[in-house]
Amino acid sequence: MDTFKNWWRNELPVGVKFVLLVLLANGLPAFVILMTMPGQTENFFVWTINPVINARLIGVMYGNALLLVAFAAFQKSWATARVMMVVITLFSVMATALTFFFLKPFLAHPWFHLAYWLTMYFILFFAAPFVFVTHERKYGGKLPVQLPLTGAARILAAVSLIISLVCGLSLIFAVDVVNQILPWSLPPLVGGLIGVLFITHTAAYAWALWDGDWLRVRPIFWQAPPTGLLLFLLPLTHPSDLNEANASNLGIYLALTALFVLLYLGVILSYRRSVQGVHSYGS
Repeated sequence: MDTFKNWWRNELPVGVKFVLLVLLANGLPAFVILMTMPGQTENFFVWTINPVINARLIGVMYGNALLLVAFAAFQKSWATARVMMVVITLFSVMATALTFFFLKPFLAHPWFHLAYWLTMYFILFFAAPFVFVTHERKYGGKLPVQLPLTGAARILAAVSLIISLVCGLSLIFAVDVVNQILPWSLPPLVGGLIGVLFITHTAAYAWALWDGDWLRVRPIFWQAPPTGLLLFLLPLTHPSDLNEANASNLGIYLALTALFVLLYLGVILSYRRSVQGVHSYGS
């Protein structure tokens, strides 16, 4: 309890803390259920997800959200938390809106499942944009760059931006086309939510390129290796859920996912000495 009190009283804006706590309350139970009981979504989740690999995929989505919550919780200012708030704010708005286009899976469950889902997302729908806009006006804008993004980091962010945008739009508006390529099939709601996740990352990479400071935007790079690793493991741990027709694409999927994990690790590790030097100079 003392740890929580000390955290609540630190320099991170209270509005950011509120949004993080709501997202934690929403994301942690979902992550635990989807990762430990992916075959029981009919009983324990807000809609039924089939096959199991897709339940785990939504679990990866929540895992990514929890990573951002964890990274943001350790920040001490708006400047270093705002790149995570870009993702959280945009996802809160888009996921809430997406719900009303795919109500059928929710309506197949008891009414209180949808009520819970909408309650949590409506809180974030209003709170996250309010916090983002008010705090960015007060504390944000174009800030001085202490440790610039390297050319490699900028190229990786730019490539990730383009890929995320293409994947996001395709998953939201053309999931049937994606299903002809992906090693397993996505139902529209799952595809839409993962598409929204990609769009939020598109915005975050654009923000990182605009901001230009590694110390402020590095969390969007940090989240990539663990998220990529989970995406890499999905088809390997659920071979029975894969489409035989797209079996030849599995190798390409695994190779590309592994490549991006390694590229991000390379960029992250390349900054170790630079970050240590900045911290030593600052002390």
